[in-house]
Amino acid sequence: MLQIMCWVDSEDYWYLHTLNEKNESLDYYGYKFEIEGGTEGTGTSVVRLLIVELISAKMTIGFVTPGNFKMEGSDLTLRFISHEEPTKDIPVECKVSDETKRASYMGDDQEKIEYIGFTLEKFYESHNAKFYLHDLRPQSEPGA
Repeated sequence: MLQIMCWVDSEDYWYLHTLNEKNESLDYYGYKFEIEGGTEGTGTSVVRLLIVELISAKMTIGFVTPGNFKMEGSDLTLRFISHEEPTKDIPVECKVSDETKRASYMGDDQEKIEYIGFTLEKFYESHNAKFYLHDLRPQSEPGA
């Protein structure tokens, strides 16, 4: 099972903490997102993200994944921390569906990430949800 550590604002951390302590289930939906496009004279590239909507917590977490990332299975554990409790994580188990949403944007990988990050942030903001974007690519990967 894939596990990812997520840094969130204290307000969101404590809300998840409260739900966790009450053993309340958390409605969620996970999916994949691909942004394809090129830059002048350099061909086409694809940026891939995992997106997990935590519906009852009114937040969505996006993860830019490395180019060679292959998710085995659909199980995922997100472990949430904040600056107030950096050593006490809150685990949230979820699944990622087979759905892949797609978009096109002309630009390098960083421009694609900025485009989709801004687009998703505005979309979720209009639905009263906070959007976080974490880049999981290693520093050595181009554009990271």
